Amino acid sequence: MSVRTHKNTAKVDCRWAIGLLFAEGIAYVTKIENYPQKCFYWESGKEPLYFEGKRTADDYAFGMLLNGYPAVVMEVPKAIIINNTKNQGIRKDTRMA
Repeated sequence: MSVRTHKNTAKVDCRWAIGLLFAEGIAYVTKIENYPQKCFYWESGKEPLYFEGKRTADDYAFGMLLNGYPAVVMEVPKAIIINNTKNQGIRKDTRMA
């Protein structure tokens, strides 16, 4: 999936991703569903869901924070490839505000 990038202050192409901080490490949000109920997923071995705008990523991360998930919005340079680790499994939360 092609996501529009932006140039940061160092003039590097970047995208936005949401990371969840756990004791085992960082898990990246891979999928968000808004219907019939709002939920988000972090699946092992998959690439994170990238956002075109920081404001959208901030809104989703704020909803996750309100439900007790330590979420952080990260600016990821396009040249860096990040994935969830293999042992995290599929998890989801259906209580997103």
